[in-house]
Amino acid sequence: MLDIHEPADADRGAIATVVNLAFNINLGPDDISVPGTLCAFDGDRVVGTSRAIAFDQWFGGERVPCTGVSGVTVLPEFRGRGVADALMRQLLERQRSTGDTVSVLYPANSPLYRRLGYEFGGLWPQFRAPVTDLPAGKGEVRELADGDLPRVMACFSQFASAHNGPVESADPTRWTESVLAHKGEGTHQRTVVVPGNAGSPAGAAEGGLAGYASYFLEGSAAGRGFRVTCKHLVALTPSALRTLLGYFRRFENAAQEIAWLGAPSTAPLGLALASTGFAIVPTLSRWMGRVLDVPRALEARGYPRAVSGSVAIGVEDPLFPANNGPWAVEVAGGRAQVTPATRGMATGGTTFAGPVPIGLFSALFTGLATPGDLVLLGALSKGDPQLGLLSDLFAGPVPWMPDFF
Repeated sequence: MLDIHEPADADRGAIATVVNLAFNINLGPDDISVPGTLCAFDGDRVVGTSRAIAFDQWFGGERVPCTGVSGVTVLPEFRGRGVADALMRQLLERQRSTGDTVSVLYPANSPLYRRLGYEFGGLWPQFRAPVTDLPAGKGEVRELADGDLPRVMACFSQFASAHNGPVESADPTRWTESVLAHKGEGTHQRTVVVPGNAGSPAGAAEGGLAGYASYFLEGSAAGRGFRVTCKHLVALTPSALRTLLGYFRRFENAAQEIAWLGAPSTAPLGLALASTGFAIVPTLSRWMGRVLDVPRALEARGYPRAVSGSVAIGVEDPLFPANNGPWAVEVAGGRAQVTPATRGMATGGTTFAGPVPIGLFSALFTGLATPGDLVLLGALSKGDPQLGLLSDLFAGPVPWMPDFF
C-alpha cells in the first residue's frame, strides 16, 4: 500500500536515487531540496517524487501566483501503477489549497499531464545566430557583484511584466543556485550587468540596472569554436541592448555563435542583428500549464486596458469541480471581477461560451490558444457571439519563458 506524504531530511539520498534513475543524472543528497517535495512511499522506501516550486507567472502585466512542478519521477519497478498520477493529484490539491492559481511544468509525459487537466500553454524558445551578426557597441558592463542580486531581480520583474508566461521566483537562493548558476550547463558561467540611472527611459531606479545577461560557453553546432549561450539576456533601455550586444560581439575571435532564450518573435535582439539572410536558427520546446482556481486566476491576470465588457464561460474540470462554473467575467480597466453565472446572466440573454475542458481553458488563459483555435478543436461554437470579446480579452504576446526547471 503506497502512502504519499512529505519526506524527511533523512530521505534526501533516496530521493536523489529515484531522480537520478529517471533523468540519467548524478545528484547527491545535498542537491535535494526537501521543502515543497512530496513523495510516494512503499513502507519506508521512497518510490516516487515530485516537487512544487513557488513562482509568480506574468500574464497581462500582472503577477499570478503559480506552482512550478519539477522532478516527477517513479522507480522503474513501480511505473505503470498510477504512482505519478496519485502524486500529482495530491500535489495539485495541496498547492490549490495554499492559494496558487495556476501550475506550470515541462512535461516528460504529456498524456499523464493532459489527464490531470494540463495543456500546452507556451514556448521555451532558443535562437542561434553568428556572433559576427551582432552589432558592435560600447558601454559599461561589469561582472555581477555582491549586492547586485536584488537589482537583477528587479530588472527581470520590469522586463517580464511586458510578456506573457515568464515565471519569477522571489527566493534569492533560487536565483543564485538555479536561475543564474546553470548547473551542469556548459562552462565559465557568468552574469554581467549594465548599470542604470534614474533618468533612463525605462525609469531604472538610482543604483539600479538597465540590463544584465547570464551566460555560459558550450560547443558550437558548427563543430568548431564555441557558442555563447545566454539564459537571461535582459535589456530595459536601447543603450543597454546595444551595450550587451556589443559585449558579446567581442567574443568573435573564437566564438562561432550566440544563443539566447527570448520572445518567439525574436524581437528586439533579432531585429538588431546585422544579418544579410535568415541567419537565426530557432529551437522551440513547449511547456504545459493548468489553471488550478478558475475565478481567482481570471481575477489575478491582467487584460488590455482598452477592452471592457462581460462574458460568461463554462469550464469542465473533473479534478476540481469547484472550477466548473459557469463564470460571469466582468472586465474593465485591465482587471476582471468573476462571479458564478447562470445562462445569459452576463451576456444579456445569450448562452455562456463552452463549457470548455480545463486543459483547453488553460491554453486560452495563457494566450497560446485563441478562441478561434478552440472553435476548430470543438470546444467553442463558431457562431458564439462572445468569441470577439474573448479574443480581445486574451490578446497579447505569445506566451514564453526563459527558465527551465
